[in-house]
Amino acid sequence: MPLKHNLRVIPFFSDLTDDVLDAISQRLQREHYHKGATIVQEDDPGDCLYIIESGQVKVVTEKSGQEKIHAYLGPGNFFGEGSVLLSEKRSATVKVVIDVELLVLRRDDLEDLLKQHASIALTLTRELSRRLGRTLQTPVQSEEFNIVACIGASTPQLARYLAELTGEAVLVIDLGGLANVTLDAQWLREARVEFLRGTDSINAENLPNRLSQAVERYYWVFLAVAPYETPATLKAMELSDITLSLGAGDATWIRSLAPKGHWSSPDNEKSLRRMARKIAKRLIGIALSSGNARGFAHIGVLKVLEENNIPVDMIAGTSAGAVFGSLYAAGRSIQEVIFFAENIQRQYNFLTGFRYWDFRLPPRSGVIKGNMVLKYFQQWLANKTFDDLEIPLYIIAADVISGEEVVFDRGPVAEAVRASMSVIGIFEPAQVSGRHLIDGGAVNPVPSQLLADKGIDIILASSVIPNLEDRLNRRELKREGRAPNVIGIVMGAMEIMESEIIKTRMGPVDVLIEPNVGQYGTLEYDKVHEIIQRGEEAARLKVPHLKQLLAPRPRLPLSPRG
Repeated sequence: MPLKHNLRVIPFFSDLTDDVLDAISQRLQREHYHKGATIVQEDDPGDCLYIIESGQVKVVTEKSGQEKIHAYLGPGNFFGEGSVLLSEKRSATVKVVIDVELLVLRRDDLEDLLKQHASIALTLTRELSRRLGRTLQTPVQSEEFNIVACIGASTPQLARYLAELTGEAVLVIDLGGLANVTLDAQWLREARVEFLRGTDSINAENLPNRLSQAVERYYWVFLAVAPYETPATLKAMELSDITLSLGAGDATWIRSLAPKGHWSSPDNEKSLRRMARKIAKRLIGIALSSGNARGFAHIGVLKVLEENNIPVDMIAGTSAGAVFGSLYAAGRSIQEVIFFAENIQRQYNFLTGFRYWDFRLPPRSGVIKGNMVLKYFQQWLANKTFDDLEIPLYIIAADVISGEEVVFDRGPVAEAVRASMSVIGIFEPAQVSGRHLIDGGAVNPVPSQLLADKGIDIILASSVIPNLEDRLNRRELKREGRAPNVIGIVMGAMEIMESEIIKTRMGPVDVLIEPNVGQYGTLEYDKVHEIIQRGEEAARLKVPHLKQLLAPRPRLPLSPRG
């Protein structure tokens, strides 16, 4: 096919006359680049303008040491014009996302064409103006997972959950992975899943071009590949942003071949919906603060989230937050967690709960050894390790010697909980891997930053730590003039310290839930139902905002990839 015809279908050239297109086509050269290649490098000199014939690139800057994505460009777009027109260094780096065919025009050739054909200058000016307007409106983009190579028969179900979550149609291209799967056309339409059986018409050679056309129309494209090595499977994995295996099966060969990384997921509904949130960057995590008895409010918060179908994809907990967060992550129901909380008063009473306490006489580094508490948590957590949990969990403790924050994410969960709740002076420090660990509230009372570091997109925090104003307004002790007991003094000192740490340590939070529990003391375990109710009340106030954050937000097709 003549190059002039190819230029005619590119929007940038569509209004130019035949004689102008003839002149341009005589100056153009073709270049091909594979996925991952760098075409131009930021700050390098440049004398070429590039026009994308097929494929896709991303425009990034890297001066800060972290890649910032400014745009994805597909067929008909061009880049490199700044260096050519202004003789300046490259202002950004351009990398290949989908194998790309480029038409290259060098500076000398462009200058000659502009002198001979004024219409080219007009077309170029209009395009630059349009692009500037879009740049001003479009924020810096983050790396996304729009093209996914999927291995597993539940690929259509995952596509449906992604469509429900985002409000956007999902294109599934079958490259052999769904050959034995019967699909209902009406179900696909209702689910907003477009299906293309590509086994006869799409192969490893033409997949880049077909894929570059697909991303012009669809924000999400799933490539359903065969669960073994074929040319189409390998090419799809190369072109995808991530490779995903669904259900059981040996994924060793996938991990070794997937160039952009590999995720896996069970093929049950709960796991597939979580995977859809991960692909769409809608993962939800909650940080549960320390707070002793006031930590009962976390139960009310989790109860309201569950009642409103707001999922929790990750939990980070400190002290009381570690206690209730671990039970929930281990699969205990809200009613079971409430039952656990109701029994704490009896268990923590030094008279009726003696079988739960192993006193250290005479006291050394704490009044209580903590071995009985550890056994109790082992029973409630069924001796689970972090790998056994239904929800990923991180627990915070502090090294009493070095002052370092210690994050538990592996090993027995009960040991981590025992360490995180070890109030200094009350419990002996927990000895784990040669460290002496105490209550995590000493270093990170509301561990929301950890959720951000782990890739959570929507961060919730439930904080039951009263500020100093709440403490000044506290009731009985102040009114009656009674001095607090030793435990009250230690807990009060921790509370003051935690409220100050929060001012500098609490990381990014999208929704902050602050139950009104300042009037309760740290040891008022008999007020369990009142405190849980305070958590419910505070969480319900935030439900509309949470649902707004999770609402489908279809993107306008301004350009490839949004």
